[in-house]
Amino acid sequence: MKSIKRNFIVNVLRKLKINFLKIYYARGSVHEIALGAAIGGFWGVFPTFGFSTMLSLILYKVFRFNLPVAISAAFISNPLTSPLLMMTSYKVGTLFIHTGIKFDYETWYHNIPKIGYVLFIGSTMESAIIALLIYFVVNYIVEYRRMKNLKKHLE
Repeated sequence: MKSIKRNFIVNVLRKLKINFLKIYYARGSVHEIALGAAIGGFWGVFPTFGFSTMLSLILYKVFRFNLPVAISAAFISNPLTSPLLMMTSYKVGTLFIHTGIKFDYETWYHNIPKIGYVLFIGSTMESAIIALLIYFVVNYIVEYRRMKNLKKHLE
């Protein structure tokens, strides 16, 4: 049983590393890569339940960004991070909407309409903040890597 859990965690970490490397070595302008990562990160945190790729395709028609990066960044949400993201979304939502409902295993399905609205507000806020952070972090990392490679080629 322990080896199955370990293999699962190793596989998830391997996929995260591969997706990070796809973002790190992506082609395109720094803005396109960072915007793609931010949009993918937004859909990864927002509870779209598998529709993140389709939503990224729709947004790609409006905003020009690096689509493979967006799809890779959408994998922020995985079975390991989803419960944490859901709980923090609820906590953020309760900062804006006071319900008095405790979000726990026994009562959540009795109060789906109220909890769903709070989760929607919390997920929107949390996704927007994380997307902004991702944009600036990826922008810095890609710019740094390109400057480092440019200096290396000029020497």
